[in-house]
Order: sequence, then C-alpha cells, then structure tokens
Amino acid sequence: MTSCLAGCPSLRALLFGISWLSVTAIALAAERPLQVLRLPAAGDVLRADLWYAKAPAHPRAVLVLCPGANGNGRSWITQRRWREFAARENLALVGIHFESDSELLSHCQGYYQASKGSGDLLLVGLHQIYGKDLPVLLFGFSGGAHFITRFIAWKPERVLAWAAAGAGVLDVPSSQQVNPPGIMACGESDSRLGGALGFFKQGRAAGKPWLWVEMPKAGHNLTPEFEDFARQYFSFFLRPGDADGLWVDIDGTNELSASAAAAEPSLSGWIPSRSLLKPWRQCHIAASKFHSTNR
Repeated sequence: MTSCLAGCPSLRALLFGISWLSVTAIALAAERPLQVLRLPAAGDVLRADLWYAKAPAHPRAVLVLCPGANGNGRSWITQRRWREFAARENLALVGIHFESDSELLSHCQGYYQASKGSGDLLLVGLHQIYGKDLPVLLFGFSGGAHFITRFIAWKPERVLAWAAAGAGVLDVPSSQQVNPPGIMACGESDSRLGGALGFFKQGRAAGKPWLWVEMPKAGHNLTPEFEDFARQYFSFFLRPGDADGLWVDIDGTNELSASAAAAEPSLSGWIPSRSLLKPWRQCHIAASKFHSTNR
C-alpha cells in the first residue's frame, strides 16, 4: 500500500497552509469544554480528528490517548482519572479519532502505519494546537496500540514513554539509536496474547527498555489497575531525577541485576523506579505461577 502522504517533502507546509484546517469549539458540559481539530483526510486516512482539553499555560508534554480501531478518543479525555492526571502533571491532553477502511486495518495497514501519513498528521496537529513541538506520552488499546507501536518505531525521538495494550499482529521491532521506554500489555484471556508477548520479547532482544504486563482476569479489555499503573509509570519520565531504574524478571517479578537481564533479555523488563514494583505486581500475572507450562 502506498499513501499519497508518504515521501511528500512539503507535507507540513501544505497542511499548515490549507485554509479549511479549522478548529471547532464544542462544550460537552459546562465544566468540561473540549475542542476538536479536524485535519484533512489524505491517502488511507479517511478521518483525522484531534480532541483536546484546555491545556495549562506551559505544559511539560502532551498525553495522547489512542482508542481501538476507528475509535473516538473524545470519550477518553473526558474520563476523570485521565483529566486529573493531566492536571496534576501539567500535561496537555489529546484523544485521537483516526479512521481508515476496516479491511485495511484488518491487514495492519491504514492509519496504523504511522510512517505512511498518520504519524505526520498527529505531529502537525499537535503543533497546530500548541504552537510548538511538545514531548509526547502515548497510551493506547487495540487499534490504538497498533498505531502506537509503529509510531515509536517511526519517530522515537518525540516520545517520552508509551503504553500499549491488546494488539497481537505487530511489526518486528528493529534496532535503533533512540528507544523510548514503554509497556506492552495484554489480557490473560485475549487471543492476541501470544503476538503481544512475542513483540515484547523481540523488542527486549533488540535491547529496548520495555516492560511486560499480563492483565489477570482480562480478555480484550483494559483493567483499572493497569491504567493506574500506566499513569504512575508515566510520571517518572516527567521528573527524570526521581527515576532509579531497575531490571525485573517478568515471570517471577523479582529484581534482576543488569547482567542477568542481559543474559536473558526476553524474560526481563525494565521499570523506572523500585517504588513501582508493588503496583506492577498488582496489575500483572506472574507467568511462572499461573501458566508457565504454556510458555
């Protein structure tokens, strides 16, 4: 598949110059005003809307919430916990609503392929909204996780940290100089579990500082415990001085030395602070305890 956005050297200038690139203000509730930036459809991206809440005067970064296939992130950024987290951490908050033909998405094409237009649309839109290039935090589920994993491969230098859950057919991670830390997650009963775990292990084999979360009693859905953990995880990258990173065994959940993690990278993960060990264990199944015979 070839997107008409791919390889276009004047994409940013073109998008900024389109007169009908407009911002429409709406109020979902008096106390929760939202706005939407409607970007022009292009190539395999049939719709590209960015919903956003009013940002602080000087945000540290922008948190981008990415829902499932063709989903609307508007409802995500109205959720109390995300809005409170953004306010507490001085973050701008955005929810994407990207759409592509469902047949393309079923083959992991369309807007899932960030390098073929949708990633540029997101970055152009964020600059349009905030007037500068802010660092990015990414959180996504299912189709949103497909987009996130490809975005970090395409533009890793823009990403502070990421968390992706519920995606099973993913591109093989490649070695690169910039490797933003992130969480790969999946429900223990999700049919995508094998693919998600395989992607994580491939990333670790390539030396990436990733962490694995297998959500207990979950199918193809998120758990509140995982979402809470992801927010705590993100906080450490907004205050780098607070991080005292360590390696962990993703099966037994015990701490590992750097040499032990390097010896078996696919069975280890990186966590930014020892204080996150307990919340990680609370949202993650220790495979050795529950189903090590299936590994």
